[in-house]
Amino acid sequence: MAKKKKPTKLSQVSLLGQTIEIVYCDSMEDWGRCDIDRKTITLSSRCLKHTHDHSSTLIHEVTHMIFEMSGVAYMEHNDEEAYVRCVESLLIPWLIENKDILDF
Repeated sequence: MAKKKKPTKLSQVSLLGQTIEIVYCDSMEDWGRCDIDRKTITLSSRCLKHTHDHSSTLIHEVTHMIFEMSGVAYMEHNDEEAYVRCVESLLIPWLIENKDILDF
C-alpha cells in the first residue's frame, strides 16, 4: 500500500503578482481566514493532517483573497462566502479530476 503524502507546510504563495504570507495557527476554530491588509492567509494547523483538507482550505482562502484583491468583496450587495463556495465547489473537483492534464 502506498504511503499517504503529508501536506507541505507553506510560508508564502504568489497571487496576482503579490506575495501572500501563509501562517498556521494551532488555536483557530475556523479552518482558515485571509487578511487583505496584511496580505496574509492563516490556516488552521488541523489542515496539515490531511492533504485534501490543506489543499481545499488553501484554495478556499485564496479565492477569498482574489475576490478582495479584485474589489468584488467590496460590492454594495455582496455575499462573498456564497461566491467563494460556488467557485470552489466547481473548481476543486475539476482540478482533482483533471490533474493529469494540467502542466503546472
